Amino acid sequence: GPPPAAKAMVDRPTPPRWRLQAALIVTVAAMALLAAGVASWRPRPAEFQATAPPFAPPQHSIAVLAFSNLSGDPTQEYFSDGLSEELIDSLSRVNDLHVAARLSAFSFKNKFPTIDDVARKLNVGHILEGSVRRDGKRLRVTAELVDGLTGYELWSHSYDRAENDVFEVQDELAQAVVAALQVKLTGGDIGKLTLGGTHNPEALDAYLRAMASLEGPDESTETGQRMMAAFDEAVQLDPNFARAQAHRAIAFWHIASVTEHPDIDTIRHLKEAALRGAQRAVAQAPDLAEAHLALGLALDNALPDFAHQEAEFVRARALSPGSSEVARYYGRFEVLAGHTEAGVQAAEEAVALDPLTAKTYYSLAWTDYLAGRWQAALKALDHAQQLGMAQTVYIAALRGQIALMQGDPVTARAVCSGKVSWEIDVCLAVANHRLGRLDEASADMARLRQTLGNTGAYNYAQVLAQWGQADEALQWLDIALGLHDTGLILLKADPLLWPLRQLPKFRTLESRLGFPP
Repeated sequence: GPPPAAKAMVDRPTPPRWRLQAALIVTVAAMALLAAGVASWRPRPAEFQATAPPFAPPQHSIAVLAFSNLSGDPTQEYFSDGLSEELIDSLSRVNDLHVAARLSAFSFKNKFPTIDDVARKLNVGHILEGSVRRDGKRLRVTAELVDGLTGYELWSHSYDRAENDVFEVQDELAQAVVAALQVKLTGGDIGKLTLGGTHNPEALDAYLRAMASLEGPDESTETGQRMMAAFDEAVQLDPNFARAQAHRAIAFWHIASVTEHPDIDTIRHLKEAALRGAQRAVAQAPDLAEAHLALGLALDNALPDFAHQEAEFVRARALSPGSSEVARYYGRFEVLAGHTEAGVQAAEEAVALDPLTAKTYYSLAWTDYLAGRWQAALKALDHAQQLGMAQTVYIAALRGQIALMQGDPVTARAVCSGKVSWEIDVCLAVANHRLGRLDEASADMARLRQTLGNTGAYNYAQVLAQWGQADEALQWLDIALGLHDTGLILLKADPLLWPLRQLPKFRTLESRLGFPP
């Protein structure tokens, strides 16, 4: 069945919908200072100056906040957000720069924090903010770089161009920021700023629309269809647009992973589409981290080539060492491959790079769970919910599974009761069986079978392994192998299958799947 690990990677908290950034208090203060002939400066609260511990962020570190949409049209929000995200991506490719992750940086949108607060929470020394006005065929982009320790403006500029010159604006803005941070660009670094991009404005617009859906909170079927249509439009307008190809492939993988009632042929079709797109992206831009990430994900199936998959994730990490997304997926892969220490370390790095994003902590929780670190997993889940992640069925099922592993079926049953999903049925079937509520456990299993049909072969094995019915569990794993059940990627690490680990037939199956020793 669809692996919960895959769902863990794509379940997202709901970020606020952004509006125009404006802070009247700061504006008035700035005007007063300018009138007095003082450089642009942002006030720090008195209590901050008195009590704050020493702040020493990385030397060449920056957060790019979401640029304000000044177009007067809320539907243009995707464009201002998209240009901000493009700038984050470009700067992240410069090896000597430490760039805050998009979701953490965007968490301040439509809020009015002090520069100190942003800098400290993101552990960066510089803040870039700005605005975008798109009016007819004209484009005006204004940007300001501020020192996060002093509040002084270091650099500001406005670009007033024809809309088709958006690429030059992006390039000039990225190079100006790097220069202001006194980072020396090599020839290779300059090429990285525009790597995998396009010079077709219509293709860029379609890509930004698609990315707004991919990064947004709405995972409805209609939004997914709009997203894929926009990705299709982008690659049709520019077939060599490698970043669009890569993210389109990742989107196919996401859809395959979160399908509620999966059909084997549909899942296989989506995975094949993801693989073709990822291979095209790598061929078009061999040094594009997103392309190698997409290929690593697309190789994630029931019969993976672990050596090839690991090589792609390692390459993505080398090309984008500051990417929390790459670290997250790499950590997931390493734990599933049995390299627990490396996996947990990468998941913790992802949190350090993206400290204000709930889904990063959720991914860490899942990684800790697979590693058998129950208390650490619960702590990460608590942090995810403190950051605004809703109490989804995924969280409930994971909490329930942790409770089961801790020998507490009462808590597992309480956490999972009253919710509807196949993951919940797995949790309840095991919890009720341990509590001696055998009729209820059988009903849970029957409901699971009705929901998933043959696509649930792996999940039936999970339940039967926990019920102590090893022979039946192994039979279902054989069926899962014959069906190329995507859940088999979990087999080596899955705590629900731990009762089978030492059985010869299980070890044979593990070997057939090609897991590393």
